[in-house]
Amino acid sequence: MLLRTLLTMVNLGTIAVAIGVLFVFPQYAGVAFYILLGWMFGSLVLVYGPWSNRQVGRSRAPNRALASSSPLSPGTRAADLGFCIFCAAPLAPGAPICPSCGHSAPHF
Repeated sequence: MLLRTLLTMVNLGTIAVAIGVLFVFPQYAGVAFYILLGWMFGSLVLVYGPWSNRQVGRSRAPNRALASSSPLSPGTRAADLGFCIFCAAPLAPGAPICPSCGHSAPHF
């Protein structure tokens, strides 16, 4: 699961709790509004930061079937991209898998 997905679930839960607190304690509506506004600005920084594309929890095994089903004949490579198309981590030329996310690196 991506960190971005986990942060989104936490944000939805926080909003639900804040709405519940507003119904129970309406005298704190102004304070709760500013706390919730600060939380949402902070979560935008977390969700759209470069670290939110990292895997959380159990790591996925690289997909070996994807690497073997290349439309090019074996041994021919038009160009290496230099980065992973799944997580944008830099890749060394000719790297078979991404060291960051574990996906097989396509070679076009």
